[in-house]
Amino acid sequence: MDYGVHSWDIREGIGRAHALSADAADLLVPFMFIIWQYTIRASADLTPFTIGITVSGRNAGSHRVSISDKGMSYESGEVDDLPTVIDFDAGGMVLTAFGRINGGNARGDQALAERFLNLFYRI
Repeated sequence: MDYGVHSWDIREGIGRAHALSADAADLLVPFMFIIWQYTIRASADLTPFTIGITVSGRNAGSHRVSISDKGMSYESGEVDDLPTVIDFDAGGMVLTAFGRINGGNARGDQALAERFLNLFYRI
């Protein structure tokens, strides 16, 4: 994680046009849900809700993400029945989970998407 994200940080810091390596981003996607689970703000509103997250790339898939007073849980599954779905490419998901960018495309309830995206500390 450090090599992929921190090399992006260095290029960002020196003002170069750049992108996150697709290989690094695809490798890191499964870990972003874990990062989100452990970076929920202590002051977050944990009133229960479920949204969908879709990711493109080699680790492409659809995930159901649930928030409750027990924290965040996730599982692979269909998202068409959910009120909000956030679509990410692999790099956008990684950089959003690390708090480097505000990425993704939200479909459905925009307020719920923003609520989800603002639950987490930036690391």
